[in-house]
Amino acid sequence: MERTAVLFVLLSFCITSLALQCKVVPGRLKQIDAGNGRVFGVNSKNKMYTLKWNRFLRVSGSWKHVSVGPAGVWGVNTNNYIYKRVGVIWHKALVVLKQVDAGRKYIAGVRKNNEVYCLIGGKSPSWRKIPGKLKYYSCGPYSCWGVNSTDSIFIVKGVTPTACGGSLQQIPGSLSMIDVSTDGKVYGVNSNGDIYQREGVSPSNPAGTKWIHIKFAMKFKHISYDRGHLWLISRDDSIRDCTQ
Repeated sequence: MERTAVLFVLLSFCITSLALQCKVVPGRLKQIDAGNGRVFGVNSKNKMYTLKWNRFLRVSGSWKHVSVGPAGVWGVNTNNYIYKRVGVIWHKALVVLKQVDAGRKYIAGVRKNNEVYCLIGGKSPSWRKIPGKLKYYSCGPYSCWGVNSTDSIFIVKGVTPTACGGSLQQIPGSLSMIDVSTDGKVYGVNSNGDIYQREGVSPSNPAGTKWIHIKFAMKFKHISYDRGHLWLISRDDSIRDCTQ
């Protein structure tokens, strides 16, 4: 990954009346996650990077997926074992997941067979299975969202600071991946590479009201949002950081 200055490139697109500016960040990533003011990503060779001083720096180990948020920094290795990063040391957890999410104080994730689990804390932490099957799962402060193998979209009902939630409620639309930010915003990418944001999401209405299409001239495959920064991974693995 190059350690050169960030190249600023203005892209032309719109989200209703909202105008954003995007910069192309040197390097290539296949997956990115932002939370609590930190950004991590993984490239096609399963090498992990973290953003520091406006550049991506290498993190030790071999990883296929990473998540960062209130639950800390978690990685999934090529054998689907998950680890938590404490300082510069990775600590292995006794669970196997293909995708992990650290968007709440507890972690959650998806197994190889698309079963969804979350870790409930307390004096005796335990893993709880969530009804239904999802291929990608993401949580924020007051809601958790997921998409299944046919790209149908679901929100998990009954999510609280101390509970993983219960049944799934289907939301109209089709997305291939979805991301819930640390402050509760919901973004997603469909199979065509188009970006959408869920409008009207709030603690009193976690399901929101409708999807807004963010129009770009190019297509993307992965997205994450944190503290005013919309991070996008294009189909050629190039990285963009968009702000108002």
